[in-house]
Amino acid sequence: MIRFIGLGLAAALMTGCLFVVDSRESIGDQQWSEGELDRVEMGSTSAEWIRSNFGSPDRVSTYENGREVWRYRNTSESESEIGLFLIFKIDIERESAETLALEISDGVVTDYWVEKR
Repeated sequence: MIRFIGLGLAAALMTGCLFVVDSRESIGDQQWSEGELDRVEMGSTSAEWIRSNFGSPDRVSTYENGREVWRYRNTSESESEIGLFLIFKIDIERESAETLALEISDGVVTDYWVEKR
């Protein structure tokens, strides 16, 4: 019984030694937002409206039938440094990217999708 109490006390003391030293999150290029995307209606939203609200696309693919796919990219990064028992330091880095692809035909949006990486 005393052994279990000792182990419980040791575990409780060790949990106080795990702490985050520093954490940062930065938003990179943000060309579109969910609110703006909710306003896009397939078959009626014009390419001009997209360009005026989202800006120039990162990439445009043009096909023989005149259809185009415009791509807009959002990126973000997060970094954390975690100290463990005041001896070890662990760096954790994450980068995420979302690409909005809009299919444009005859000057209007005919389809769109989001690609996550």
